[in-house]
Amino acid sequence: MEVLLFALFFISALVFFIAGKDDFGRTESKLIIKEEENIKAKDKVSEEIKKEDKVSEEIKKEDKVSEEIKKDDKVSEEIKKEDKVAGEGNIEPQKDLKKES
Repeated sequence: MEVLLFALFFISALVFFIAGKDDFGRTESKLIIKEEENIKAKDKVSEEIKKEDKVSEEIKKEDKVSEEIKKDDKVSEEIKKEDKVAGEGNIEPQKDLKKES
């Protein structure tokens, strides 16, 4: 009789072990792995955001440089216009400036 109870105990323990494998700490390790994956995914997203910010800053810098180039071009065009006007009017430059006192 004792042998039958002893065997029944081990058989029932084996059945519960097979039926409830996830109850013996395996769910915790899965949760830890999922949390690590979430942390890695968040890090990747934050790195991508930083890269996008850098790209947008570079674009802004390029826009500023192009605006400065356009301003320089306008100034050079104005100088050319002044040269043309001076050349067309045959205006002689003043040698001495008169001071009024």
